Amino acid sequence: MLDHLNILVRSVRNSYSALVFSRDSWVGVALLLVTMLYPMSGLCGLLCCLLVNGLSILLSLNRFKVVNGLYGFNAVIVGVAVGTLFPCNASLIVMIFALSVLVLLFIAGLDGILEKYRLPYLVFPFLCCLWIVILLTQQMDGEIIFDCVFGEHDSMLSICGFSLSAFSDHLFWLSLPKWLTSYFLGLSCVLFRQDVLVGFLLALILLCYSRIAFLYTFVSHLLAYALYVLMDGDLFHIPYVCFGFNFILTALALGCCYLVPSKGSFLWTLLLIPVQFIVVYASTRLLTYLYLPTFSLSFCLVSLLFLTMLKMRGTSSSPTLSYFLERTPEENLYQHQASLHRFKWYNYLSFDLPFCGNWTVSQGPHGAYTHKDQWADAWDFVVEADGKQFRGDGSRLEDYYCYGKPVMAPGDGWVVYVENNVDDNPVGVSNKVQNWGNYVIIKHGDDLYSLLAHLKRDSFLCEVGQHLSKGDIVALCGNTGLSPYPHLHFQFQSAPYAGAPTIAYPLVNYMEVGADGPRLCSCGMPGEGSSLFNLNGKNARPFGFLFVKGARFVSSSDRFGEAEWVVREEYGYSFLYDERNDSKAWFSCKEGVFEFQRYEGDRKCALYYFFLSHFKTVVGDVEHWTLTDEVPLSIRRAGFWGYLQDLVAPFFFFVKNSFQADGASAGGEMRSSVSTSVWGRVVSSLSFRTVCKPGNSIEIEVEGALKISISSSPTL
Repeated sequence: MLDHLNILVRSVRNSYSALVFSRDSWVGVALLLVTMLYPMSGLCGLLCCLLVNGLSILLSLNRFKVVNGLYGFNAVIVGVAVGTLFPCNASLIVMIFALSVLVLLFIAGLDGILEKYRLPYLVFPFLCCLWIVILLTQQMDGEIIFDCVFGEHDSMLSICGFSLSAFSDHLFWLSLPKWLTSYFLGLSCVLFRQDVLVGFLLALILLCYSRIAFLYTFVSHLLAYALYVLMDGDLFHIPYVCFGFNFILTALALGCCYLVPSKGSFLWTLLLIPVQFIVVYASTRLLTYLYLPTFSLSFCLVSLLFLTMLKMRGTSSSPTLSYFLERTPEENLYQHQASLHRFKWYNYLSFDLPFCGNWTVSQGPHGAYTHKDQWADAWDFVVEADGKQFRGDGSRLEDYYCYGKPVMAPGDGWVVYVENNVDDNPVGVSNKVQNWGNYVIIKHGDDLYSLLAHLKRDSFLCEVGQHLSKGDIVALCGNTGLSPYPHLHFQFQSAPYAGAPTIAYPLVNYMEVGADGPRLCSCGMPGEGSSLFNLNGKNARPFGFLFVKGARFVSSSDRFGEAEWVVREEYGYSFLYDERNDSKAWFSCKEGVFEFQRYEGDRKCALYYFFLSHFKTVVGDVEHWTLTDEVPLSIRRAGFWGYLQDLVAPFFFFVKNSFQADGASAGGEMRSSVSTSVWGRVVSSLSFRTVCKPGNSIEIEVEGALKISISSSPTL
């Protein structure tokens, strides 16, 4: 019972926040209070929302959608509209109960139809219910009280004899320019009112919630109002306030919610304004015969058609659809931008270097000797020691360090061709007849193959048709074919035969040895002269812990006390969950790298500092390593500069969070830091020191002041 009550409270709160396409709970509470400026319509909206969400819970409808207010926000508008249009009497209560069931039927029906296309039903349920109510009243003796919507404030709240209606009129109407009051009026129409005070409060909530949302709605309104004046909209006898909110809702839905905010989403939001004008005027003409208002039809129709068009694209070019909605448009954008930088290799199959140990690229893509033209994207690898590829005078094949070394499959696949009939060349001699020498071709996917060439005769451990896993040994490095000295030739191609044109395909999570030691390269194509080695992270236990589903950890600190974390999974993704603080830290651990992806919840708990300090770490078999990465701006805010960045984030960035770390995977000590820079100048930094302790535990020291201990729970 208490669980259902908790769900109902959360669903009501989120239903109100969904009115402006928000997922912030405080926005819902604020909007609920604003509706209560008109107590009768506000209470009707709350009652209708409670009924719809309560029925949804009793009927066991989609729990996620109910809790997130996706079933309730239409009910709020229906209740507010009915409470505005009808006088308070017994018929009103009956009407609310009947409409609550009706709007739920519309929601469930439209959701069932559109869900398979991953399209929203927007406010179509409200619009259908509104038209039904108006058609019903046309058959009744009474009249709808439209004055409450388009003029008088006769039901507005009064406090101790002080009329908020008079306050609203004298403070706003007489002092603000018409284009600004029209913006406030358009916002107020979202709550089925025409009230500058209500609109002003909504604008203030919108600004506090999201600078991007405020910018999009305000600019869209300005352009729409200018177009209305230019077109002399009064000729159509339709006041701007009767449909101006359509542009605001479109900016919120398309520009800030269903699309990732960007130049593309901003431009399309503005380009759809003339389209909406056409729909408004045409639909008004059509619905006049039924004495029905067009209201939000333009927003619903144009937005739904536009989203359908985007889903039919063959590529995911700009504007980009939001497949996971964060709390705010800013978080949605910052997480998306960081993901493009951090996880760009997720668009590719994951391939490792085809060897163990430290090898050097003797010839890279577009090399000086053989990697030319359509065969340019290939690598030649050798092993060097003290700047030389061989011991002694290098006259024998066995003198070369790479000769006879194991060659491994770079990724999972099937062997489609093996050549094993070519003898090794003496040092300095090349076989120009059988250029590729002994080689193996592995199919990794449709039109994606890898070729490993110049292999040693009779060293193959695979055969045609065999399935290989990443890291399986296929043969030994040799000196066959067009190869004057032992080396390994490696390339990707789109056809299953030797000599096929190469394709540029990146490798992921490999170490490149530089002057400052091994540095992690998350995704790239190593160049000539690069000294590389593979990460062996198959059986790695990050920080000595086993991050599997159900694993539990205990954190303790003087500041945050003790908390227990558990590893959970949703939709195939793993996260650490702190039930005490209701916080989640999503992570992945593969290819020898442990990295956090997203964070939700309290920023004043041990899990948040663990997330920052170990944002990305190497867990493969590496003696020492360094790496850099980019932390989303939504994870660590930049104060005043962060608010300015929010306003221009869809267009350019001048604030950046950088992560740096160095340590040893075998244990010992790791140091990391997160620094915030504005126009390239560091304005703040947070440093961490992690020490591995006996008994599978670690201690994190934050700025030398806060200490957090983390250990495996004995309940594991």
